[in-house]
Amino acid sequence: MLLEVKNLYVKYGNIEALHGISFTVDKGEIVTLIGANGAGKTTTLHTITRVPPPEGPKITQGDILYEGKSIIDTEAHKVVQDLKIALSPEGRHIFGNLTVEENLQLATYARKDNDQIQVDFKRVYDLFPRLFERRKQRSESLSGGEQQMLSVGRSLMTGANFIMLDEPSMGLAPLLMYDMFRALKELNSQGMTLLLIEQNARIALQFAHRGYVLDTGAIVASGNAKELMNNPDVKKAYLGG
Repeated sequence: MLLEVKNLYVKYGNIEALHGISFTVDKGEIVTLIGANGAGKTTTLHTITRVPPPEGPKITQGDILYEGKSIIDTEAHKVVQDLKIALSPEGRHIFGNLTVEENLQLATYARKDNDQIQVDFKRVYDLFPRLFERRKQRSESLSGGEQQMLSVGRSLMTGANFIMLDEPSMGLAPLLMYDMFRALKELNSQGMTLLLIEQNARIALQFAHRGYVLDTGAIVASGNAKELMNNPDVKKAYLGG
């Protein structure tokens, strides 16, 4: 087991955002967390990666184990540098005044393996050929889909072997959305473990091996992707009946 979240309670100020959630991710898996806005999906990723916004979130109970060891006291930079976990955040948060190549290079700041960095540049450009075509352009000039590609590519350039993605399909046209998920599937086939949160439950479950359904801070359903696709409650709430 690569990641285990155990009975996790999390607060923002006086508001409890997660109410004792538990889930696991095995090495080489694609796992998705689905749910409506405000369900606690982004809070979950921020709590795991230790890169919260100001004033939260705060763990009040429970534990997060990575490769069997608790990481709840791990500093954010060590999550990336030592644990090799990266986050592709909602909203992308790329540096618009830097070129595509400079954004990718910036993500390697803590790495010493220069030979592998060059391999990873090629890996990103093979995965997203548009980024190679636009590598000298300022990233603010990219389309929304290209900026999402850059966000994922930047995560890969950290040297991560586990990437968490927050709403990778947000704002994308259907064709670009499917291109993104095909690229992520290819990345997984190369050995990358992925934890994905997504409002588009249908495509997330088509793409993932397993999933969990979050509703107002609690997990209300779980199973393999096919089981969740066929779950009447999940179909009614998230798949349009």
